[in-house]
Amino acid sequence: MKFKQKIRSLRHALPKLVGSFALVLAMLGAAQSNAEFVRTEGTSIVTPDGEPLYLSGINLGNWLLWEGYLMMGDFNYRTHTQFLHSLSEAFGSMEKALQFEHEWRLNYVEGSAIADLKQLGFNTVRVPFHYNMFWGNGAPRDHGFQYIDALLEHCRTHNIYVLLDMHAAPGYQNPGDHADNVNSNASQPRDTVKFWDGDNVETAAAVWRHIAAYYRDEPMILGYDLINEPVPQPGRELELLSSLVTLRDAIREVDPNHMIVAEGSWWGSDLTKIDWQAPDVQAASGVTTQWDHNLVYQIHHYGPLADTMGREEITNRLGIPLIIGEFGETDESNLKAIADWAKQHLAGYYPWSFKKMSHDKTLWTIPSDTNYERVKQFINNGGTAPTDSYPGMIRFAQNNIVNGHPSHIWHGGFYDAIQPSAGDSPGPVVTCDTASAMALPGRIEAEGFLRVSGDSAGNNG
Repeated sequence: MKFKQKIRSLRHALPKLVGSFALVLAMLGAAQSNAEFVRTEGTSIVTPDGEPLYLSGINLGNWLLWEGYLMMGDFNYRTHTQFLHSLSEAFGSMEKALQFEHEWRLNYVEGSAIADLKQLGFNTVRVPFHYNMFWGNGAPRDHGFQYIDALLEHCRTHNIYVLLDMHAAPGYQNPGDHADNVNSNASQPRDTVKFWDGDNVETAAAVWRHIAAYYRDEPMILGYDLINEPVPQPGRELELLSSLVTLRDAIREVDPNHMIVAEGSWWGSDLTKIDWQAPDVQAASGVTTQWDHNLVYQIHHYGPLADTMGREEITNRLGIPLIIGEFGETDESNLKAIADWAKQHLAGYYPWSFKKMSHDKTLWTIPSDTNYERVKQFINNGGTAPTDSYPGMIRFAQNNIVNGHPSHIWHGGFYDAIQPSAGDSPGPVVTCDTASAMALPGRIEAEGFLRVSGDSAGNNG
C-alpha cells in the first residue's frame, strides 16, 4: 500500500517537476540567447561580450514617417496622412500616392546612406516608424518589414545597430504632426490625444508583439523605443508608466533579448512621471521596482543645454542607462554643447536628423526640383492638379533622395557639432585629414542659422 501511495504521489508531482525543469531550461536558453545581444549593465550599455558601448547615433527622420515641415519646407501643420492625401489629389489617385510613398521608403535610406554614416563614425541609427505599417483592418500585418529588413542588411554589413521607434502610435500619443495626429492642428490641443482611450494601448501592444516576434533573434536591433514623445491629456500623466508596462509585457511574451526603451512624459522630457521610486507614480501604476531587466530611459530636448542638464540624476538613482533620443534644430554652438554633455554624462545620443528636405540643420539637405515645386504649389494654393508631375516625382524618389546625389548639400558645421568622439564607434572618424577620402555629395556650403519655434521639450521630431 505504501508503495502504491508513493507511486501516486510521484504521479501527481511529476507534472510540476517537468514544468519546473522546462522553466529552468527556458531561463538557461534566454541567458544563452541574451549573450548574443547588446544589453544594459547598471547605467551603462554593453556589447554582447560585455564591453562598454556608447551609442553614437543619429535619427533616420522623414523616412518611414513624413513630417510636414520637411516635405513642404515650411512650418504649416501637415501630418503624414494629410500629405499623402494631398499627393493623391495632385497625382489623381491614391494608388499613385502610395507608389510614391513606397519608392520614397525604398530609396531614402539604402546602402550608400548607411555606408556614409558608418564612415562618419556613427554606430547606431534610430528608426521612427508609423504603427500602421504593421497593423491594418484590426490585425497585425507585415507591410513594414520589407523596409526594416533592407535596412538591417546594410547595417549588418557596416556593423551599425538599429533602434526601432514607434513614432506614430494608434490614437495619437501626442498632439504633434509627427504623431500623424490628423485631429490636431498647429496649436496642438491636448484633447486630440486619444492613445490612452479605448483599445489603443492594446493595439500598440499587439503591434509591438508582432514586431518583437519577427525580430527576436536579430542581434543588430538594439531594442524597442515604445512610444515617441508621449503627451497625455492634463491630469492623466501618471497613466503613462502603466501603459509602457503593457507594451513591455507584450514584447516579453515573445522576445527576452532586446532592450526596452521608454521616454518620459511631455514630449519625452519629463522622467518624473516614470520614476518608479516616486510615491505618486507608485500609487498610480503599482510599479515599485525596476520593471524590466534590460531597461533604458530616454529624453528629448530641443532647447538650450542648461534646460536639460540634471535629468541624468534620476536614472543614476534608478540605476539604469539614459540616452537622449532627439536633439537639434538649433545653432551649432548649442548643438555641440548638448552632444558634448551627452557624451560625458549619458549612455548615448541621437541628433535629429541625418537628412532633410529644404532645411539645413542636418548632415545633408535634399533640394526640391521643378516637379516637386509644382506639387508643393498645388498643395498650398490649389488650382489644376499637376497630374503630369507624377512620373517626375517618381524619378525624384528613385534618384534625388538617394545619398550621393549631386544636388545634395553637405553641412560640415552640423557634423562638427555632433560627430562621434574617437572610440565611440568601431568605424573611422572623419577629420580634415581624412575627409578627402569620402565622397561628399554635391556642393559644400556653410550651414545657415534657422531658428525654429517650439518649446524646449522637443516637439519638433
